[in-house]
Amino acid sequence: MSTLSSLNDVVTISHSNVPPPNIANALKSLVKREVGDPLLASLGPENSDPLAHLHQTAHTLAVLYILSARLNTQGAAPVPFEYIDSFCANFDPDQARLAPERVTWLAKGIEDLADRNQNPRLAIGPIRNLMSRYAPSKGFFTSLHVILLRICVKSECWNHALPILDVPLSDVDKVISDVNYLDNLTYYYLGGVIYAVLKRWKQAEEFFEMCVAAPGNIASAVQLEAFKKLTLVQLISYGKTRPLPKYVTFTTSRVLKQQPYQTFAKNYPNSSVALGQILEKDLAHFTADGNVGLMKQAIRHAPRWIVRRLTDTYVTLSVAEISKAIASDVAAASTPEAIQEATLLILSMIEQNEIYATLTPTPDNPAAAIVTFRDPPPPKYFDPAVLEKIVRDAQGNNTQLGLLDRDVGKSRAYLNKAVKDKEGGAMAFDDMAELEMERLRGDWD
Repeated sequence: MSTLSSLNDVVTISHSNVPPPNIANALKSLVKREVGDPLLASLGPENSDPLAHLHQTAHTLAVLYILSARLNTQGAAPVPFEYIDSFCANFDPDQARLAPERVTWLAKGIEDLADRNQNPRLAIGPIRNLMSRYAPSKGFFTSLHVILLRICVKSECWNHALPILDVPLSDVDKVISDVNYLDNLTYYYLGGVIYAVLKRWKQAEEFFEMCVAAPGNIASAVQLEAFKKLTLVQLISYGKTRPLPKYVTFTTSRVLKQQPYQTFAKNYPNSSVALGQILEKDLAHFTADGNVGLMKQAIRHAPRWIVRRLTDTYVTLSVAEISKAIASDVAAASTPEAIQEATLLILSMIEQNEIYATLTPTPDNPAAAIVTFRDPPPPKYFDPAVLEKIVRDAQGNNTQLGLLDRDVGKSRAYLNKAVKDKEGGAMAFDDMAELEMERLRGDWD
């Protein structure tokens, strides 16, 4: 096959009977040359647009290469957003899968274009269509998953991410998607952020834990950020932190636990004032991490966990006694405002089944109202089908992590860095992960 040397060659080969794999190889050879992408980003004679001579479905490969080049080349001819949107909804997935790196580049170009227009959410629709058509199945992990979640976070369009996050990942293939180990970590980190913002604490915990527990010899910066948020989410959900999975390496576990968040966790639950003082002491640190909002939510949940712990010791307590237990200032615990606040808290917890109790009011003296605790009802029958689905999902996630871990282990850059870290005797964070975290940090809680 002759070498492509002009836009006319690209259009001509697209209209020929040359099989798509051969066209893909010719285009890959073109972009390996220094003139490749600048050529694809240019216009034809008399400023004619080659896209006008290509069909978005029939000539997907050529359109994909030209679009991705234009969107990522400074000074290139602009492409109407309507054209981009149409391509993402109509391209041929089989052809596109012959050039996974260009699909990723196209998505990043769309993201950058939306950012330049100061409207990140503009990219959600096209990239969502691009991902849904490109992935062979709903549970198939691609680099587009990470890009779309990142856009949802930037634009604060949290609910747009749920159709993606609520489908467990079950497959990955680096032949048709250029995902890497960092993509996997970032996906679960961003998913945890989104679930936390939506106060879906159980799912947030699962995603942060998947990120933290991903196999690796050194703790990535993304894993460290996920661990910080995991700590706070667990305090909100359980009133305490939970042990890391046993398969987390000792060195990773040690690095993760050397954080000021552990001081906050050791004093939880305590009075809101005491926890607030810990927050204020390291406010600059927590602000830089973008976790102040999540910490404030944990502080607001602290009185509820104090009450729940009381149920482990007492059968009955007066509202006044509960008010003293949760009060920041014991002297102020008996004020009418404090008694009313404690009463409303108890009623809220009863209504939400956080505690099983009855409140017997005393109209003449609200502080003397009696709260009687009782044991929770026995658990409902557990459906074996639900258990089977949980096991199946876990196996799928384990397979995905194993494949990604194997691939990153083969990476020359990773191996060189691992050897360098080992020889230096220091615990290092992945440089790429550090750069990615600079893009991801923000107080989204």
